[in-house]
Amino acid sequence: MLQFEDSFFEDEVREGFYVPAMIKKAWAAELTVMYEVDRICRKHNIRYFSDWGTMLGAVRHGGFVPWDDDFDIMMRRKDYEHFLRVAEEELPEGFAVLNMDNTEGFWYFLSRVVLRPRICFEEKHLKQFHGFPYIVGIDIFILDTMSSDSQKEKQRETVIEYILALADSLETKKLSSADKESALLRIEQICNVKIRRALPDGKLKMQLYQLVKKLMTSFEDDRQGNYVQLIPHAVYRGNTGFPQSYYEDVIRVPFENIEIMLPVRYEAMLQKKYGDYMQLIRNKAGHNYPFFQSQKEQFEKVLGYQLPRYQYSGICPKRNTKEQSYKHQIKGFLLELEQIHGEIRRKMQVTENLIKAQENAIEIGTLIEQVKGQNHPLIRKLEEYCEAVFGLYQEASQKKEDVLEEKIENLEHLERQIAQDAETLILQRKEAVFLPFSGKHWTALHSVWETVDGRPDWDVSVVPLPYYYKEYDGSFLDRVYDVSEYPQDIPLEDYEGFGLALHHPDIIFIQNPYDEWNSVMSIPKEYYSSEIRNYTEQLVYIPYFLVEEFDKENEREYWNMNYYCTVPGVVNADRVFVQSPNMKKTYVDKLTDFAGEETRQLWEKKITGLGSPLTDEKRDVMDSDNKYPQEWRGIVQKSDGGRKNLIVFCVSMSALLQYKEKMIEKIGEVMEAAFESREEATFIWKDDAMIDLNEKALGQTLYKKYQALREEAVAGHTMIYAENISDETLAAVCDGYYGAPSALGNKFQVLHKPMMICDFQ
Repeated sequence: MLQFEDSFFEDEVREGFYVPAMIKKAWAAELTVMYEVDRICRKHNIRYFSDWGTMLGAVRHGGFVPWDDDFDIMMRRKDYEHFLRVAEEELPEGFAVLNMDNTEGFWYFLSRVVLRPRICFEEKHLKQFHGFPYIVGIDIFILDTMSSDSQKEKQRETVIEYILALADSLETKKLSSADKESALLRIEQICNVKIRRALPDGKLKMQLYQLVKKLMTSFEDDRQGNYVQLIPHAVYRGNTGFPQSYYEDVIRVPFENIEIMLPVRYEAMLQKKYGDYMQLIRNKAGHNYPFFQSQKEQFEKVLGYQLPRYQYSGICPKRNTKEQSYKHQIKGFLLELEQIHGEIRRKMQVTENLIKAQENAIEIGTLIEQVKGQNHPLIRKLEEYCEAVFGLYQEASQKKEDVLEEKIENLEHLERQIAQDAETLILQRKEAVFLPFSGKHWTALHSVWETVDGRPDWDVSVVPLPYYYKEYDGSFLDRVYDVSEYPQDIPLEDYEGFGLALHHPDIIFIQNPYDEWNSVMSIPKEYYSSEIRNYTEQLVYIPYFLVEEFDKENEREYWNMNYYCTVPGVVNADRVFVQSPNMKKTYVDKLTDFAGEETRQLWEKKITGLGSPLTDEKRDVMDSDNKYPQEWRGIVQKSDGGRKNLIVFCVSMSALLQYKEKMIEKIGEVMEAAFESREEATFIWKDDAMIDLNEKALGQTLYKKYQALREEAVAGHTMIYAENISDETLAAVCDGYYGAPSALGNKFQVLHKPMMICDFQ
C-alpha cells in the first residue's frame, strides 16, 4: 500500500492557494487508489492516460492543481473493458469499481474506483487511510473513436442525444404514454433493436443507456477518426477529440509521490483544452468543492446531529492570573519589605523583622533568577542587601545600640535602591514572547521580532514550540522539535522551562491558530490559544502563510477559510494581523458568517490588515547560505565581484517529443546566446527528469543528439547543469526562466519573475 510522510498532510499554501489538511487527506486517498490502478495496468499491459485537471496538474504543478480535488484518467474502450475484467480480483480488499452496470443510481458513462463504496468510520479503515472516512477514488473515462466521416458522426451524436433525452425524461413522468411509445418506436427503427416495454421506468432507462453505450462503439475500427470521450464532452459540448496518434505512446511522470502516465502529445492537448495552460486561473465557483462536503452533510442528516467541529460560543472573559506573575509577586515583596523596614526603624522586634527581610529578599532574588537569570544586576544588589541584613542582625543580637542606628540607615538605603532598580529594570519594562511552532515558519515572525527586540524598554523571548502529528483518533504521535532550523543569531528559550504564568508578558505573538481543531497536527495543549490568552495582556496572532488575494466571491478559497480563519486562535486573539485591507474584509465577512451578524464590529476591531511579515523579507538570496552549490560561485560572479543574471533554460519531455529537430535547433540557439552573454548572464540547464527515464519513447537518435548537446554545454562551461537542485531553490535563486511550459516555470510565475516560453513557429 502507498505510504506517505506525515508532513504531506500539513496545511500548506501552494501557488498562493491554502490547501487544508482535510484536502490533503482526500488527495492521499485518491493517490492510493491511483497507485493501485497504475499497478494493475502495468501488470496487465493496460494503457491509460491522465486527463483534464490531472494532466494539467502533472505538467504545471508536479501533482494536484492546488484548487482541485479530483483525479481523472482515460482509457481506450478495449483497455477499459480489460481493466474491468481484472480489477475485481486485483484490487486490494475493500476497494470497489462503481459503474452503471453494478451500482443502482449510477448514471455516468464511466467507472469510479473507490477505496470503499460507503462512508466508513471503522477503526481499521481510518487508521489505514489517514482518518478520511468519505467515499473517494478516481474516475476512469472512456475514449471511443469518432467517425472520420463528419456526416456519420453527426448522425450518431444526434441519435445518442435523442435517446438520452428520452431516458432522462422517463422518471419525471412528464411524458405522455403516446409520446413515450412514439419515441421508443422511432429509436427501434433507427437502431434496428427491440426495446422491452414491460419494465419499470428505472429499468427502461437503463436499457436505453445500454443502447447508448453500444452506439458509442460504432466506429471502433475507423483508424482515421479521433479519440474522444463521447459522453458528455462530445455530444453536449462539441468536443472533437484528438488524433489517435496522440495516444500512440505514453510517458511516466511524477505526480506528488507516485508516477502516472501521460499521452506523448500532452502539451498539444493541453493547449487545445486550456489555451495558455500555464496561466493560473482560479475558478470563482465552487464546483462542488470540496467533493466530500455533500457526503458529510448527508451523513449528518442520517445521524441526526453534526459531527464535531469548532463552533463560536462567544468570547470568554480571561481568567485573572496576574497574581501568578513574577512582577506582581515582586511588587508584593517590595511593599512588604518597605513595611518591615518601617518596623525596624521604630526598633520593633528588630531581629525577627531582619529575618523576615532576608527571607523576603531571597524570594525576590529567586523570582528574578527564574525569569531573568542569575546574572541580572539586581541579584548582586540583593546579595549585598542580605549581607547587610546579616551584619545588622549580629549587632542587634548583641544589642550594640551605638552602631545600630548607622547600620539601619545603611540598610534602608540599600532597600530603597533595590526598590528603585526593581522599578526601572523590571517593573516598568515591557515583555513580549514569541511562540513560533516550527523553524520553517519563523520567517513569518522575523521582522516583527526584529522590531520589538530593537526597543530599549522591551524584554523579548523566543520560545519555539514543538508540534505533534496526530493519529486518526486525535492522539499524539512523536514530538517534532526543530530548533535547529531557526537562525543561529536568535536566542531561544526552552519551552519546558519557560513559565508563561510567571512571566505574564504584555504581548504574546502566536502563529498556530488551530488549537485542537487541526486534524493532522497539534502544538502542546498547554499552549492552545484558549489557555495562553489568560497569561498575557494582549494575544496577537500573525498567520505563518500568505495567500493570493481573494474575496467572498471566490468560493473555493472562501470555503477553505473554515480551516484557518474560523478557528480558536483567530477568535481568542486580541489582535489579528492579516496581509492586506482586502483580506481584513474577507476575514471579517467569514467570521461574521460564522458567528452571526451581531459580531461584525468585534471582528472589525480585532482584525488589522497592515500586511504580513513575509513581505518584509528583503534578504539577498544569493548571500544566503546553502541557497545554491558552492561550486557555482566562480561561474556566477562577475570580474568586479557582482553577480550575473541567472537564467534557467528548461527542456521538457513533451517539447522534445512534439518538436524533435526543432527542439534540438532551439537548444543550439540557446547555447549560442549563453556563450555570447556569458559576461552578464549565466544559463542553467534544467531538464525534465522524464527525459532520461523515457529514452525509448524519444528514440535512440533523438535522445543521443540531446544528450550530446547537454554534455557539450556543460563541458564547455557554456551552461550549468542543475541535476540535483530543487525547483524551489532554482525559482528562489534565479532571475528568469526560458523554455518549455513546466512546473518549474510555474514557480517563477508565482514569484512574479520573468517567464518566457519557447516559440517553435
